[in-house]
Amino acid sequence: MVQKKNMIICQSGGPTAVINASVVGAYHRAVKAEGIEHIYGGYNGILGVLKEELIDLQKQDSVMDGLQFTPSSALGSCRYKLASDFNHEDYRRIFQVFEAHNVGYFFYNGGNDSMDTAMKLDKYAKESGYDIKIIGIPKTIDNDLQGTDNCPGFGSAARYINTSLLEAAFDCYTYSLKTILLMEVMGRHSGWLAASSALAIYNGEPVPDLIYLPEVPFSQEKFLSQVKEKFKEKEILFIVVSEGITDEQGEFFLAEQAQKNDQFGHKRLGGVSLYLQDVLEENICKRVKVINPGILQRCATHCVSGTDLDEAYWVGYRAVDYALQGNSGFMAAIKRLSNQPYQWDVRLVPLEQVANKEKKFPTEWIVPEGNYITQDAIEYMKPLIEGSVIAPLWKGLPRYNILKREFIPRKLNSWK
Repeated sequence: MVQKKNMIICQSGGPTAVINASVVGAYHRAVKAEGIEHIYGGYNGILGVLKEELIDLQKQDSVMDGLQFTPSSALGSCRYKLASDFNHEDYRRIFQVFEAHNVGYFFYNGGNDSMDTAMKLDKYAKESGYDIKIIGIPKTIDNDLQGTDNCPGFGSAARYINTSLLEAAFDCYTYSLKTILLMEVMGRHSGWLAASSALAIYNGEPVPDLIYLPEVPFSQEKFLSQVKEKFKEKEILFIVVSEGITDEQGEFFLAEQAQKNDQFGHKRLGGVSLYLQDVLEENICKRVKVINPGILQRCATHCVSGTDLDEAYWVGYRAVDYALQGNSGFMAAIKRLSNQPYQWDVRLVPLEQVANKEKKFPTEWIVPEGNYITQDAIEYMKPLIEGSVIAPLWKGLPRYNILKREFIPRKLNSWK
């Protein structure tokens, strides 16, 4: 007879348009598993475990399917970093919660820092002899996780950016006025999202004329020279810039303005486009329009990529499958099998190869001038924004599901 254990799944870090699809995929596999009895969601990431705030997902089965068409993190999120010292009280508390609720499976759905949490918990479990299977489930719009061909969340964010840029092109070409349109795209250290803007095509030509990524040191003087040269050729110019562009010293371009850090020590970015707008208006053109979609890049489920939604679902599903086979200490990653047609599979990658590492946009995919990308990069990204998704509607608007924050009874004292 199979000894049943319970399962916890949590979400952490910045949300995406498809992050909930991974939870749904994991849930669908878990409900069919003989070895899993209760399926819990930790509210607000690892903090939900520390606080013993666990949601019984089976009691809300009626809303689970609809979550894959719902933006943001249905289970809430956090940016809480576990200490490197395993003697820290957090570890004892987490595993006391695991033991109190008979947890034998733990899944952490997130990015680089989330994989660090999963890795530390797996190492602690193995050192302490606690029998639990821990698997990381990838997500991030930045596409910067090592060990996976692409990250669930990236394709949909790229699709939103390209859709917005294309629509802006139609708007700008309505007039014959000399115009520069500047779009600022998310991307702290990697330029995948900004690079993806090259997929937007208007009248047979790419919409962006210039693309600036964090992987290439940004020089304001060089930038102005390149814009002036392009502006001689075209009366309407489109520029895409990553929020994380850096200067020649490797510092964020507006480092003096970025005084605040998040809990992981990362600078809070944003505002590059507004600064460059002033520079361009002063030196090149008085008509400079700025688009800064901000958080819309990561929560536009109405613009979701079918490929992205499919991948997000199956990395969650297969993560549980791999855990049931006895694997622990891995991330469920995407392996590209072919480009045309686009085919992929889910494989395991050790968490040590993922945690706290960033996958940069390949320099060989950047043109020598440092202001655009190559055809190889475009071919890599094309299939990731494809596929239609018909989301349910209610009174003309998307129908989104919400999990009730009803926690199971606590068995331990409150966490301080």
